[in-house]
Amino acid sequence: MSKALVYVDFDDVLCQTADAFLGVVEREFGRRYAFDDIHFFDLEKSFHLNQEEYEHLMGLIHDPSILRIMVPMPGVLDVLKEWAAVGVQTVVVTGRPPETEPVCHEWLERHNIQYDRVLFVDKYGRTPSSQVGVEVVVPENLIDLGFTLAVEDAPAMIEFLVHQTDIPVAVLERPWNRRMDLSRAEGRVVRCKDWLAVGEVLNERVRCSA
Repeated sequence: MSKALVYVDFDDVLCQTADAFLGVVEREFGRRYAFDDIHFFDLEKSFHLNQEEYEHLMGLIHDPSILRIMVPMPGVLDVLKEWAAVGVQTVVVTGRPPETEPVCHEWLERHNIQYDRVLFVDKYGRTPSSQVGVEVVVPENLIDLGFTLAVEDAPAMIEFLVHQTDIPVAVLERPWNRRMDLSRAEGRVVRCKDWLAVGEVLNERVRCSA
């Protein structure tokens, strides 16, 4: 497995981001939602926010004080530790704003996450062009990096990976991606209910390519 290179998304793949967002929405707007109520990746739509409220929320949820309190996804620490022990290289691929780079590394190191690099990708056309000091690539730059597997939850990026790349995808099941029809990508996309299942997908991919 020493040659495996794995793309791992950050929010709601490495850490339980949406759970933290629920607390912010209740505190700021007085609206209480359960995790399974988040039917859309678009938080404006899921939380019934107007544009002003949405912009306020986006500012809050990328604040270091919020990003620091997020907890790792169940099972992720064990799987990434096992991967690192056998030579798997893990690239954390995130659509977070590049100014969050310091707190991203701080969080990863505090939780002893095994990773090789953090790659900032302008996944949703949100990144200001004036950002200095942090490299931000476009999704198309991912195509030729040689990933053995991508672990994602965001519908837009899953669609991109399925239709624009040959990268196998482990879709970590979340309420906002359950309705996706991935039948046309059968054989290259696997839905995973947890990180134990993700680990099994990589093991199978490596066995098939050996």
